[in-house]
Amino acid sequence: MLNIIENLVAKSVNGSEIIVSLVPSKKMQSTRDGFKWVEVGKKVLLQSGVEIDLNLDGRSFYTGVNEMFRFTSRVN
Repeated sequence: MLNIIENLVAKSVNGSEIIVSLVPSKKMQSTRDGFKWVEVGKKVLLQSGVEIDLNLDGRSFYTGVNEMFRFTSRVN
């Protein structure tokens, strides 16, 4: 797995923009040889250091109540 951090611009409905990073979301998986970490998706890393899960659509997230930000395209 690559540990590349991607910087992206997210835009809200009211027009404000923030720069965030995408980081892998990892979970522990059981195998015959023991346990290993696998990437199961992406999380958004804010400049304050807070990690937030992406919504199910894969292109938006909430930073607070009624504060939704969206990427222009779906992130992989």
